[in-house]
Amino acid sequence: MPTPSMEDYLERIYLLMSEKGYARVSDIAEHLGVHPSSVTKMVQKLDREEYLVYEKYRGLMLQKRVKK
Repeated sequence: MPTPSMEDYLERIYLLMSEKGYARVSDIAEHLGVHPSSVTKMVQKLDREEYLVYEKYRGLMLQKRVKK
């Protein structure tokens, strides 16, 4: 189950992807008012927990989650 912070990141990523077609670390950081390094750490965590797929230097894609 995602934490409130994880939900904030996922929501911002979703909105950016809906608007632009992509979500860069710098864009996420700017919109959430955090450092890019914080975004990278969270994106890596979200990747480990399979909320998204993150490839260094390539970007990220959201995963479709099925409720259990």
